[in-house]
Amino acid sequence: MSKSRTTFAITIMIGSLLMTQNVNYAESVYERAVTTTVDSEQPHRSTVAETEETEASPEQKTTESIQADADPSITKELANQAASHNVITVPDGMEAIAENEELILYLQPETTEIATLDKQHGEIWFSNPQDREQDAIATGYNKSQLNVQLELTYYDNAGNALKYDNYTHSVQSGQFEIEKVEDGVNIVYTLGEVKSDIEAIPKYISEERFRTLILEKLEEKDQKELEKRFRYDEQNKRYERRDSSLKGVGLSKVTRILESIDYDEVQIAIDKEAYGEGESGLENVVVPVHYRLEDGRLRVSIPEGGIQYPDSMKIQSLSLLPFFGASGSSEEGYSLVPDGSGSLIYFNNQKTYASPYSTTLYGGDHAVNQLTQIQKEQKARIPVYGMSYGDKGYLAIIDKGDAVASVEADISGRLNQYNTVHSSFTLSSMEEVTLTNGWRSSTVKRFQAQPFHNEMAVVFEFLGGDNASYSGMASTYRDYLVEHKQLTRLADDTALPFYVELIGGIPKKKFFLGIPYNAYEPLTTFEEAQEILKEMQSYGVSDIQLRYSGWFNGGIQHDMPQSIDVDKKLGGAQGLQSLQAYTEQNGFGFYPDVSFLEVYPEAKAFKKSYASRQVTGKLAQLFPYRISTFTRDEEASPGYVVSPQAVPGIVDGFMQDHIRLGLSGVSLRDLGDQLNSDFNRTNVVNREQAKKVVVEQLEQLHHSDASLLVEGGNVYASAYTRHVVDAPMSNSGFNITDEAVPFFQLVYHGYIQYAGKAWNMADDQYSLVQMLRAIETGSAPYYTWFYADPSAIKMTGFDELYSADYRRWIQESAERYEQISDVLNDVQNQTIVKHEKLSDGVYQTTFEKGKTVMVNYNDVAANINGVSVAAKSYRVGGGDMPE
Repeated sequence: MSKSRTTFAITIMIGSLLMTQNVNYAESVYERAVTTTVDSEQPHRSTVAETEETEASPEQKTTESIQADADPSITKELANQAASHNVITVPDGMEAIAENEELILYLQPETTEIATLDKQHGEIWFSNPQDREQDAIATGYNKSQLNVQLELTYYDNAGNALKYDNYTHSVQSGQFEIEKVEDGVNIVYTLGEVKSDIEAIPKYISEERFRTLILEKLEEKDQKELEKRFRYDEQNKRYERRDSSLKGVGLSKVTRILESIDYDEVQIAIDKEAYGEGESGLENVVVPVHYRLEDGRLRVSIPEGGIQYPDSMKIQSLSLLPFFGASGSSEEGYSLVPDGSGSLIYFNNQKTYASPYSTTLYGGDHAVNQLTQIQKEQKARIPVYGMSYGDKGYLAIIDKGDAVASVEADISGRLNQYNTVHSSFTLSSMEEVTLTNGWRSSTVKRFQAQPFHNEMAVVFEFLGGDNASYSGMASTYRDYLVEHKQLTRLADDTALPFYVELIGGIPKKKFFLGIPYNAYEPLTTFEEAQEILKEMQSYGVSDIQLRYSGWFNGGIQHDMPQSIDVDKKLGGAQGLQSLQAYTEQNGFGFYPDVSFLEVYPEAKAFKKSYASRQVTGKLAQLFPYRISTFTRDEEASPGYVVSPQAVPGIVDGFMQDHIRLGLSGVSLRDLGDQLNSDFNRTNVVNREQAKKVVVEQLEQLHHSDASLLVEGGNVYASAYTRHVVDAPMSNSGFNITDEAVPFFQLVYHGYIQYAGKAWNMADDQYSLVQMLRAIETGSAPYYTWFYADPSAIKMTGFDELYSADYRRWIQESAERYEQISDVLNDVQNQTIVKHEKLSDGVYQTTFEKGKTVMVNYNDVAANINGVSVAAKSYRVGGGDMPE
């Protein structure tokens, strides 16, 4: 089988080549073209042709630019090939600064924009639109923004929200440094107003000090020079600086004279203080950005501790490469955003009436005060975004700082003519505090005591052909997880699971002689759980994965879990162990459920020292939200957010009792679902540090040989579990998005088994549609049940469990499981290589070994390329599979 070969010729027109190692970014100019040809048999290579050979002058030698590592010769054969193929033009002024087998990195040293040439696919990707000057929509500030590679938002001491960007506040004033390093380049920006040299000279100097400290120490010539540059104010007995005469040569002379008599910073400070002349108030921020070519990828990062700024600035967020790969108003394709299971935003969809897309990775931070909750959005579980142009695309992976990252996207026609998607990072949280004094009140802003300072990094993978799709992006990201996050494939004999959650006990308010008291209501005892499992088996259900909630420490809203007290009304420790033995004998999974990151109202053994603090210093409390007003129900008893600092001790205590009871598995209600900070001013724990704590606990649980079932499925938990429930099955339905796609499922199928929200607890409980969705996405069925009569739920605050009476669902669920198993049981360890929309309501999924499933959600039959699928049905094809 022949292998493709891609040959690149870079035509470089310069005055001198390889004459010196000195670098001058400001003066070197390139004019070159990159030529792509596809042949067979040999791997690609790159060559550099020198099209003009001239004798370099000494001046030319000092302005020599960086040369990429490349073969300086080109054969006549390659030249002929280059002439007959498409040419990719690298804009004038861009210099090749790094190269490997897959990529070439270019830099425009005057604007600091970069470009990356993908050799394999013959495409070049720019950090900024190259035709931005022709943008007819953007004007003023929005036009200037098209030149930006990073932007900071911050608050000053007065609480004013302001912005700095690297173009307006650094590049235009030349306040940046470029350093070429191995495989890339470092650019250090100084953002802020330029502080003039004249500000080092006091505005006023008293007559006495001017004469004794300065004039008396100078020769007559220098005395006259200074007297020309200062005006004597007889009324105030002082000398005033003449700013109009302190320019250019005049300023240089005065500076030299003052330095010669040791009029130093101490003396300057004395004179400035004497007349109340403070600092100019100009505040600068230093931001280093590192670009590297690594393993066929472009890595863009801001190193840990790299951002430097004065304490008076409260930097809130940083946006990185907001226009990378931006598409124009005439191009077709889409942006991929990690909304729920995944969402597509089509280029130029004309939805300028809708708000731009923005979502925080891994959901909200419960330690941040949220007074309202208008929309319950699907969490972004996977830290990626991307763009597809059909035949080319890229996937961006937020590799570092993902716990404080957000993904933002917009369409053309609002601020400019480009469709964009990018990452931003929250460096500091802010809350407003209202201060009241009698009838007067004022609002002040409180900021996070210790801002985020860890590394932030985004890795760009460049795609072409069939891989330039959301299916290809998912495959690329899966490979990344296997390589970097130890994701491992399921065994060949893995069967389709049936996930069932059984509710043990719940709290219930009861009355004695009219006096209310808190009681415990058992819904499913351990013995009754065995009865349900036996009944499921009688209907032919196999490979049951049992999640058991509300089994210890007071039920589903359990007390602090640093120790385990099995609820006696369910059967106690002996009943629990009997259920464990039964599941082992029948080859079922058994996962007793626990919450580590939240403390429920009135939980025993809870101490306030365990709780996270908000930015304001208050305890981070959890309230339910009223559906009618979207506001918190502050009349309800609050729960609390557990500080990441307290979590390890709680997990240790739980696992000691877990091992003592002989349990083999554990269901993690929130450890793979939430990330919460602790803004305690004495020791802030940011979300990235909280993620590290969570991962350490997952590792500990994993190394204890406990099988883990995770709710939610944030990506950092993927290496430690084989089972995820309540996985995202759709998107949030934001107006700006156009299509929900199963990107989450495309990434994990064959490596992790998963299910969405419990079918009988979902908004749409139509099991036929749920089954079709499971078949389309390779998902397993999942139900939440209890054994007791449904009347036991009355007056408990658990109204949502009315649909959890197992008797209503068990037979139908077994039938649906059998149907899904017939389709999916033999592909459990296979990846999904392609998912596509064939027409409205009709989708096709292709598995690794060729099996295909076409699903029709419509109320009428569909005919796609001669293949008919009945209404609300599916069709299996591919390979030897029966239709």
